[in-house]
Amino acid sequence: MQNALPGKVVIVTGASSGIGLETARAFAQRGAIVVPASRRSNPPCDVTKDEDVQRLVSSTVAQHGRIDILVNNAGIGMRAAVADAPMSDVRYLMEVNFFGALRCIQAVLPVMKQQRTGQIVNVGSVLSLLATPRQSAYCASKFALRALTDALRLEVARDGIDVILIMPGYTDTPFFDNMYRYGGPPRITSLRGQHPAKVAAAIVRACERRQREVVLTFYGRLGTFMKRFFPRLLDWALIRTHHQV
Repeated sequence: MQNALPGKVVIVTGASSGIGLETARAFAQRGAIVVPASRRSNPPCDVTKDEDVQRLVSSTVAQHGRIDILVNNAGIGMRAAVADAPMSDVRYLMEVNFFGALRCIQAVLPVMKQQRTGQIVNVGSVLSLLATPRQSAYCASKFALRALTDALRLEVARDGIDVILIMPGYTDTPFFDNMYRYGGPPRITSLRGQHPAKVAAAIVRACERRQREVVLTFYGRLGTFMKRFFPRLLDWALIRTHHQV
């Protein structure tokens, strides 16, 4: 079934740069009414704060009368070995990547249930499916987000609400330069990665086509294939890469 986007009211978190910014643009280009939310937006919205999220939802409903799509994109990264990851930073990362998404979901669900329609898009990662060295906290947050997505999909199946998980691979955004990093370079490859506009296009397409899950990039799909069928070979490759950086 196809889902037409013109006139739909779309909230995009983490919309100040990277995937969030491109996603807001992509929805707007298809005729949607976009409400960009970030700590830099006006008014600012920090997904770690209950009052900010509630204000975002209530003001959107007051101005537009409904919320058709929520894109949970806000997130931060961390590169650190398990032994070296400061607990305070791990807690904050989980607060943004997991609890921030949960907070937004809980805020929009009453609106969408009353409407009997809506879509919730969680932006995970290929690392929602496989873990890599020195990214344990980030991987844990994205694994948790995938579990939340799967459970939520079952819970709202009779409410007319679609729940979609987007799992980008390596994407060229400021994410890597802004992450918490304890040793090593911000990027472990000289390749620039896919443009965030490609991820944005996949998000919009998933909403239009009412897809369940989308894994992006060839290497992302290869990694998930190897994780399922050749896990020891994948471990060897990841260990080898880890010791080269």
